[in-house]
Amino acid sequence: MTEQSNITSRVRDAYDKSADQYESAGQIIFHPLGKMVADLLELKPGERVLDLGCGRGACLFPIAAQVGTDGFVLGIDQAPGMVDACGADIEARGLADRAQVRLGDAQNFTVDQPFDALSAGMVLFLLPEPQQALACAAAALRSGGRLAATTFPTENGRLAAGWESAEILAEVLSTYLPAGVDDPWRLVLGLNGPLVCEESTAAAVLAAGFTDVEIRHVPARSRFESIDDYLDWTWTVTPRMQWELVPPERRTEATDAARTALRKLAGSDGSLEFSCPTRTIRAVR
Repeated sequence: MTEQSNITSRVRDAYDKSADQYESAGQIIFHPLGKMVADLLELKPGERVLDLGCGRGACLFPIAAQVGTDGFVLGIDQAPGMVDACGADIEARGLADRAQVRLGDAQNFTVDQPFDALSAGMVLFLLPEPQQALACAAAALRSGGRLAATTFPTENGRLAAGWESAEILAEVLSTYLPAGVDDPWRLVLGLNGPLVCEESTAAAVLAAGFTDVEIRHVPARSRFESIDDYLDWTWTVTPRMQWELVPPERRTEATDAARTALRKLAGSDGSLEFSCPTRTIRAVR
């Protein structure tokens, strides 16, 4: 298995296992960001939208609301658990007439007819070949179609200031990985890839066939009642890949070490403020 296919497999497995818990965690952070992506698309009633890496529908559901009963949104995700859970949510909300979800790889897909808009909320950085996903996205859009996406901003090869809790956790867990096991943190978060900075991100979007690229940094913030709440949440999102590489017999020790390291960020009441500055991308096909 190549390094790229191994990373893709790890991402798919982590999110597949997290599907049942993902929505409750996503309500804290990802749903507001999903609504922001939908708003960036400036949707009109009746438009057709493709949502890459739809997960539990953080972008999909606000998009469905904005395109209305005459519109349509198709979500694709590589994790079967996410597809099943999102599909059940669509049925439960009575939106099956305007929303569907299916298994698909954001790096390799085609569509039967072009879409008016495409969303990619917090997914491009998880892909070994984000530029390939952008090329597929451009091919899936009509001329004049819009792209809106979110990624993590970085500075000097690390997550941008504000993501201290994520960096602290990654550093702690990296010390518990068995000898010879590669730490997926930098690869998965695209810290060495084409999305590493604003300039390279814009270049990748332009190279895929888009124009009028606009990139902005926006603040986002949430709050966990305790450090343990935060650590529980990390099991439902990307850090799960690191957690699962820690030998089971050492996870209690690793959890204790992470809890200790994160105390410097906790408030006097034990809560943990979670700052997650985000990079938005908007472009036109």
